Amino acid sequence: MYQHLEDLLRVWPTRMPSGLKPEVRKIYGDGDAVIFFFDASGTARDGKAYAKTHAWFFEMREGKVVKAAAFFDSLAFNDLWQRVTPDTAK
Repeated sequence: MYQHLEDLLRVWPTRMPSGLKPEVRKIYGDGDAVIFFFDASGTARDGKAYAKTHAWFFEMREGKVVKAAAFFDSLAFNDLWQRVTPDTAK
């Protein structure tokens, strides 16, 4: 698995060249806390559909994110990561 977010983001497009299309279910806000609840879907490099649900939690200060946490469907992610190897030509 990848040790740093930058490593994951670097190889993500080689597994999901079409990218992900988000569909927001709900945005919650209370004071400096904001939560985005959404689904994301796309087509993997192997031609199979990929879909998962996310919840992103942000702590805001003066209009900027100062702390973040993300939760998602790890079963779908792990399946993609094991099934589709990165395109090393990119």
